Amino acid sequence: MEEQTKDGASSAPAKKHAKAITAIAVVASVIVALGVFLMVWFLGDSYPDFDNRFRQETAIPALDEGFIPQGTGNYGDTQFISGYMNDGSPSRIYVIEDGETTGYVTVSLGDDEIYAGHACGVATNGSKFWLVSEGTVYVLRYTDVISAAGENGTVSLSTSWDANCGADFCYYYSGYIYVGEFYRAGNYETEEGHRLTTPAGDDNPAVILRYSASQTTPTTPSRAFSIPGEIQGMAINEAGNRIILSQSYGLKNSHILVYSFSTSTTDYSTTALEINGKKVSRTYYLDSNNLVEDYEVPCMSEGMFSSGDRIYVLFESASVKYRMFVREKLYHIYSFRVRT
Repeated sequence: MEEQTKDGASSAPAKKHAKAITAIAVVASVIVALGVFLMVWFLGDSYPDFDNRFRQETAIPALDEGFIPQGTGNYGDTQFISGYMNDGSPSRIYVIEDGETTGYVTVSLGDDEIYAGHACGVATNGSKFWLVSEGTVYVLRYTDVISAAGENGTVSLSTSWDANCGADFCYYYSGYIYVGEFYRAGNYETEEGHRLTTPAGDDNPAVILRYSASQTTPTTPSRAFSIPGEIQGMAINEAGNRIILSQSYGLKNSHILVYSFSTSTTDYSTTALEINGKKVSRTYYLDSNNLVEDYEVPCMSEGMFSSGDRIYVLFESASVKYRMFVREKLYHIYSFRVRT
């Protein structure tokens, strides 16, 4: 039975009206709160390290075509950017000469199979050209990559080999190819034996393995480096006394970590890491004991390379897959000078 007012009228319409007003107020509050959050998210970012130390360099090609950049490298003034395609079509390696994109290559794995994996990292010594991803090192000929890029052509593998790690990035330096892995708990795990506690007490859950570049299919690394989680790329400065790591995941700010490195002073172990039943002769620790700089920069930093006294950093934030959500959409490679 409806509740009656003193004059005999029902109070039900008044209650419904009050509930409607309350619901509207709740929805309005949520919209206002969401608006404030989005305003703070997109307009409230601040990167003093990035603004003061980094400068804009080469434009990243084909972002509007669905290219999602992952790795970068160089040989002299020629630069390379590897990545996968948002639509699942064959992955590409772009060639950039004198700041201009000359074209891209795709990679034939044989039997009419064209590589469409993540294309995490690239490196070259001007003879061999390495592409790494999904635990594998794919080896191409440098001259094939250069000549085919002008026609957006396809190149065939010379060989491939097991990286003995996740193979999520790579770097060439002074006769060696460095292959590293990405760790994030829950979805990007590494082997238990790769997770080490460092002399500083840091828990480093991933490794970089160093192989001789002269070997056709190396099996055992000559050196290893214990590293933090969420590392997307690496570089070594020209003097060889700094190792730089690109650390990022998702929408949070990236970090460019600069470590002091010396074979005589950096802590290492001769027994910490075993690959293919053999102890790696030296596993160096990159940890808080030798971390000399930590630059906080926009999200989604990826691969890196070194040229002269500058380190060049690639970002994937402007790709069509992510650009709607990120605060800083970086359409170019950026560089900074390493303090030594």
